[in-house]
Amino acid sequence: MHELQRFVRRLSPDERVQMICDPSLVESASEVVTGDGGRPVPVDRFDELLAETIGRSERSQWPKESVSDAWLAPHLHNLLRLTRAQASDRATWEWLAVRAAPYVRWRWQDKGGVVAEDRWRGPVHKQALARLWWGAEMFRDGADYRPVQQAFRNQDLPNSLLHRPIVRCRPLALGLVQSLLSDDQPPTSRRINDLARAVNLATAGSPPEAETGFYRDDLGGYRRWVADGAAPVEDWDAGVPGPSVPALPEQSRTAGLAIADRGRQYAERARSAR
Repeated sequence: MHELQRFVRRLSPDERVQMICDPSLVESASEVVTGDGGRPVPVDRFDELLAETIGRSERSQWPKESVSDAWLAPHLHNLLRLTRAQASDRATWEWLAVRAAPYVRWRWQDKGGVVAEDRWRGPVHKQALARLWWGAEMFRDGADYRPVQQAFRNQDLPNSLLHRPIVRCRPLALGLVQSLLSDDQPPTSRRINDLARAVNLATAGSPPEAETGFYRDDLGGYRRWVADGAAPVEDWDAGVPGPSVPALPEQSRTAGLAIADRGRQYAERARSAR
């Protein structure tokens, strides 16, 4: 079993290149990440997923690199079972990015073959793998990853929303996705950012949790799902289930959409007044 690790110091770009070329150097700069009960976190399923992803890229499975996100995000979340605390550690994501360097380069290198530093070690809406995992975590509806796929079909949506505190409220996060994608035309990054700012103002002094019924995730069910570990994938084209936890109650879902729609109205008024 291969175990999840994290770097114990921040790597320079030159060090990172050396470790990608010679993986034996990684051990000297990393330590094992442990889960509940001090158990290591396996990454064998993660390795299988990245091998499948690279294989699909070589077969030109997707018309462009960004199209892969809607497929990869649910699979990554399902096969790399982390607690939110573990997934908040940039040093862990940097270690995973070095391990998945062929994917990171395929997905993010520019025409000059350069990958921006924040794709290796950056915030959740930038880092190559963290953005996929956190997008799946924030936009899933219980075990249902379909909202995640919808969100990642428009790159501006996760890029503009993932780092914002408002999406930590799951009913509002799902309401934002539903509201933004309700039009015939895909929303632009400007409209998404305008909506996020408007919702921030609309919820000032009245946190969205209060309006959505103080919905709380089933943390016990989620931690059991993490502890169970991922099963081998028999069919990569079949849909994958998320954590074995309940979907949003209808009252919370409706309230989250109402907040998003209210913010959208404010944003549209502000645009028309410019």
